[in-house]
Amino acid sequence: MTRQQFISILESRLAALPADERRELIQDVESHFIFGLHNGRTEEEIARELGDPFEIVRDALSGGYIEDIGLPSAARKNPTSIGKIAACIGLVFCGMIAYPLIAALWSFAIAVAALVLACLISPALVLAEYIINGSFYPAKLFLSVSLVGVGILLVYGARSIFRRLSHLTRGYSSWNVRVMKGSDMR
Repeated sequence: MTRQQFISILESRLAALPADERRELIQDVESHFIFGLHNGRTEEEIARELGDPFEIVRDALSGGYIEDIGLPSAARKNPTSIGKIAACIGLVFCGMIAYPLIAALWSFAIAVAALVLACLISPALVLAEYIINGSFYPAKLFLSVSLVGVGILLVYGARSIFRRLSHLTRGYSSWNVRVMKGSDMR
């Protein structure tokens, strides 16, 4: 995308902004083009660095324009290669703590699921013991019936644990992806 195409998109889409704000934003973008051209970069490289002009328009119209720096927020979302390396190193150290913790939580959830399964099949185990050994103790039967009740209650707890853990895991993974792309450092 050339400088003229980039600026014309901004001019045509930012008509809803007050004239002084629109002029300031377009001047900022033009100054980035001028600065980049003086440093030997092409218009296409500068446009790519600034980001999608439609996203800049969307940010400006929603109030997401970063005035203290003078850059549209879309342009700030493209980190340099040093920033990407720093983010990658940070994620590695964060992962050294987060991944074992998440693995431990998943192990706990699997243990709870195994407990639920053992409680629910306990009458079948009593029946199997009777078939194999030929001995029957009424106390074991009553205990297994009680364990079925406990197992039914634990099903809801286990379901909640699995739901929250999968949400946590997906959230952490998507945060890692967003940080690596440079779109969200929060």
